[in-house]
Amino acid sequence: MRHPLFFIGFLFALASGGIAAASLLGVPGAAMLPGPAGLLLLASDLGILLVLARLFFRPAAALPRRVEIQSLQRLVQIVQHGQTPTEVYHILLESAVQTVQADAAWLDLSPDYDNNRSEAIAQYYHLAPAQADALRAGLRVLGPGSEEPVINDLRLHPGFAGTAPDFRSLVRLPLHGRLLEYGTLYLLKAEPKKFDSEDLSVLQTFASQAVLSIENLALATIALHNQRTQEELKIASEVQDSLIPKKLPTDDWFEISTHSLAAKEVGGDFYDFLLLPGRRLAVLIGDVSGKGITAAFHMAQMKGIFHALMQGNPLAKNERDRFPVPSRFMTQANAALAHCLERSSFITSSLYIIDYEQGGFMFARAGHCHTLYYHALREEVFYFQSTGLGLGIIRNDSYEKHINNQFYDYGPGDVMVIYTDGIVEARGTGQEEYGEDRLKQRLEECYYQDADAIKWFILNDLNGFTTGQPIHDDQTLLVVKFKAVQPEPVA
Repeated sequence: MRHPLFFIGFLFALASGGIAAASLLGVPGAAMLPGPAGLLLLASDLGILLVLARLFFRPAAALPRRVEIQSLQRLVQIVQHGQTPTEVYHILLESAVQTVQADAAWLDLSPDYDNNRSEAIAQYYHLAPAQADALRAGLRVLGPGSEEPVINDLRLHPGFAGTAPDFRSLVRLPLHGRLLEYGTLYLLKAEPKKFDSEDLSVLQTFASQAVLSIENLALATIALHNQRTQEELKIASEVQDSLIPKKLPTDDWFEISTHSLAAKEVGGDFYDFLLLPGRRLAVLIGDVSGKGITAAFHMAQMKGIFHALMQGNPLAKNERDRFPVPSRFMTQANAALAHCLERSSFITSSLYIIDYEQGGFMFARAGHCHTLYYHALREEVFYFQSTGLGLGIIRNDSYEKHINNQFYDYGPGDVMVIYTDGIVEARGTGQEEYGEDRLKQRLEECYYQDADAIKWFILNDLNGFTTGQPIHDDQTLLVVKFKAVQPEPVA
């Protein structure tokens, strides 16, 4: 007949395995850890099952001690409650001593693991550091490869020959991890031949459980950090989304449709609109070099610069001269960005000021993609071939020599397609790029539709071209269509 503790241990073993399975399957109420952390928890619990099997299926003469069950339970609780590696080490040392009834012990932590410190950190149990130093010196005599796990009599060991050590029996347990050596556990008894193979087997499982617990805690910490990072990125994404215009300008002269898609949680593409006096509209588009949080931060800076510089000069002689022309805006924006943009970063941008009452527009291109245009009267699609240098590349007064204005008179039915390079550089299945030629062909096929339909015609073709491929760069597309019937100019 089995000892009553057998049934307690068996139930505990089942509970441990159930916790791991529930964690991986996502059962409500279970302490679930994602990915590798969950797998380590399962491996940890399987190790407990193995040691419990060893304990509870011993012969009747070697019934398990209650302390072994309690020690394993404490190690499990540490993993589940998210304690620290220091507590795992403390429990390991204490539990190992109690389980085998050792007289003393110490635990050397590897300097490779312990925050890359130059010296190992030790924990002692009923042992003076000087005693441990003497034992270390004696154990080092035979050099690497001679670290037998059990020494039955230290006085017969070559390193201790002729000495009278306070302790005679020793168990040495390395703490091996998947990638790191975490340290070595030493347990001592005053009498010789006091450790047997059963003690070693149980202690090895304790050591394995401790290492799994430490690695599990490390993965849980990484998972928590990643979760917090994702939460911060979500907030940043929401903030960035709030900076993108939701209400598009409308008038009887034009239609506007927009699209923006970030390659990551946050992106570096931006666009904005400002209605100016005299029936004029300022349209800004840009692309910050790089991706992620830094690019998104500079995108927000550029939007702030746009609104600050386009507020108007109250000292201007007339209303139409109050606002900077596009080339002047780019020069001023370049000077402002010189103080806050990293040396390795730059911004490409284009600014259009559409004077739809006068039937024309002025624009400047700061290294940005060429504007695609459909001229209704000539029934021609072409790119504006303009020059201009990106913002932040030259950070002195000479920048104004590298930017200039262009003027163009638009007609009823004309279409302007403005975009970032994430559109034309999008890759298909063969890694070829979508390209300017294909974009031009799409506009030739759909120019007669309204602005929103033109946008979706291009995007549907782009999505078909890139099916199954990841987005490598942020994508922004603006379509401005001047209505076929233009209102009469106001006198």
